[in-house]
Amino acid sequence: MARTGQCFARRSHIGRCLELRAIGQVPKMNQRFIFRILLGLAFACCLGSAQPARVSGKTNLVKNDGGVTIEYIAQACFRVTSPSGKQILLDPYASRVWLGYDFPPGLHAEAILISHPHYDHDGGEAMGRKVPWPQTTLLLRHPGTNQIGDVTVVGYAGKHADPWGKEFGQSNTVWLLEIDGLRILHLGDNGPLRDDTIRQIGRVDVLMIPIDSQFHILKADEIAAIRRQLSPSVLIPMHYRHDDLESVPGSPKALGGIEGWAKGEADVRYLDTHTQRFSVDALPRKPEVIVFKHSPLVKPAK
Repeated sequence: MARTGQCFARRSHIGRCLELRAIGQVPKMNQRFIFRILLGLAFACCLGSAQPARVSGKTNLVKNDGGVTIEYIAQACFRVTSPSGKQILLDPYASRVWLGYDFPPGLHAEAILISHPHYDHDGGEAMGRKVPWPQTTLLLRHPGTNQIGDVTVVGYAGKHADPWGKEFGQSNTVWLLEIDGLRILHLGDNGPLRDDTIRQIGRVDVLMIPIDSQFHILKADEIAAIRRQLSPSVLIPMHYRHDDLESVPGSPKALGGIEGWAKGEADVRYLDTHTQRFSVDALPRKPEVIVFKHSPLVKPAK
């Protein structure tokens, strides 16, 4: 209503000036100048009237301007969000199978990557459990290249660490995500990497690797060798015991925590959150280990 009144007043003023010009009360030397002013006022009035109304409410689109966000869920599961908002979920686990905690329901993702068919990496799919993702979600298990929005996903054929996985031929897909120039590698439960695989993978900025103090998947020398071969700027441990989520001592069997390994390493940083943003331009100059907290959405079994 206020904008309408302003426009009415401006139109009245324009009409009055035109009337003055018609009866010769405006000096000729100023007529051109005044006419330009009148045109400007008329244009401003029309432009103001054409402005769209503001719409309140939230959007379901996820935006992640200014980098790639890595979110640690628990065990070997991460969710990666690209600058455009594409979300990739890696190795979701089955609730209360070997692990003493639940998988959080309703986690959104455009695609789910599975390294191998073990219940703590495939949501229990291979054992016939109801999986914790919608049936319409893109599911990738095998080596190959896929483009998901601004995320390039490349899977490399690997081999599960000994002695596990012989029931499915010890297959394991190593996943490389390239997003906005940042290269993130998720090993799954892979053992030592072959030389040809290392050459194919190329540069690695962020490495997600299974590490625990009992060396359930990789031995200490194997961890050191992979780190030396790939030379990541950031190493993120995964696949270790979370004391606050496990109620039974010694469970999961043969899986240790992360502290026993981390205390022998230099440049270890413990986050007080389960998310961290990375960009290729802001990687640490000196390689570091980053230990995430698990997601607060993950709850122990009751």
